[in-house]
Amino acid sequence: MSLRAARRMDGIQRTLIRQIFDSAPPDAINLGLGQPDLPTPPRISLAGAGGIATGHTSYTSTAGSPALRAAIAARYAPFASGLEDVVVTVGSQEAVFATMLTLLDPGDEVLYPDPGYPAYPIVARLLGAVPRAYPLRRERRFRIDPRDVERLLTERTRLVIVCSPSNPTGAVDRAEDLARLALLLEERGIAWLSDEIYAAFAYDGPAPSLSAFSPEGGIVVSGLSKDLSMTGWRIGWAVGARALVSRIIAAHQYLVTCAPSVSQAAALAAMSPEAEAERAAYVETFRRRRALMAEELSRIPGLRFDLPDGAFYFFVDVSRFGPALPICRRVLERRKVVTIPGAAFGETCEGWIRVSYAATEEQIVRGVRALGEELRSV
Repeated sequence: MSLRAARRMDGIQRTLIRQIFDSAPPDAINLGLGQPDLPTPPRISLAGAGGIATGHTSYTSTAGSPALRAAIAARYAPFASGLEDVVVTVGSQEAVFATMLTLLDPGDEVLYPDPGYPAYPIVARLLGAVPRAYPLRRERRFRIDPRDVERLLTERTRLVIVCSPSNPTGAVDRAEDLARLALLLEERGIAWLSDEIYAAFAYDGPAPSLSAFSPEGGIVVSGLSKDLSMTGWRIGWAVGARALVSRIIAAHQYLVTCAPSVSQAAALAAMSPEAEAERAAYVETFRRRRALMAEELSRIPGLRFDLPDGAFYFFVDVSRFGPALPICRRVLERRKVVTIPGAAFGETCEGWIRVSYAATEEQIVRGVRALGEELRSV
């Protein structure tokens, strides 16, 4: 007997990012996956191990341990006034899913960035909502233009997603644009979701948050995966007005029950004053890597790119050399270097590739030089 999958799964498969990463040989240089190569700070790992040793291995409350929620709320004050404004999730992606599940009915429209993280439109489709992309334009260095969002608003628009610093471009949105967007959405009663998972990686000062301009209009989603190399610990959160967060907590319960208790013990250590020094050290490492990758990319004639304001990616125009996906496949097959084609991030991204500097300096040099050799051979 052949079982039939639900029609909501038609056309939905692993992201192109994961397909390329999973096909890479073990010895490939990875300039593709969005995962820091640095280890979790030992002090934080020991806190997780301490949770095991002291028997903190049972369920926590659905929303997360009170101490951790209070620490997260303090980080977002005054947008969050207390732990009731926070739910701890299994990574930031579960926070995105639970928030969209809470806000969207079938047929509702959700606007998301293009280029942008590929989960946004897929989650909308799974929920029966209608995803519509708003453009992030090269001439604005891929920063949001509120006018592009406004043109797409309809009476069915229920949610607008913003991601700053951006994956895949590294762009950081400007405060004046976020302020205009906040006013635009508040006038129409439309919610926003601000994905701030890369907020720690802003190289020219703190990244402005939409929450600063709309204190009750939406939800901030973030987590610990990127800034302290804690991808496998799977700790994220959603923060916002407690009336809405209480509904997200209910959705979260039926998705996962609660976030892992051991990981929450480690996460609490990641909220300490010592962790701020560790974050700062990590960001300085990535700042040096950004400069190194920019230097190496600039040696390749015909490439076009901007120095990213945040995150740990360069979004590189390779259109002079042909379609991006075949280029990424050739670089992987012939040079053993993982890069990601722009098509993984939206329909407007043909001719672009994403390269990550979440790699050692040696890997950055070897990987970018191998990319250049392949492009010169075209």
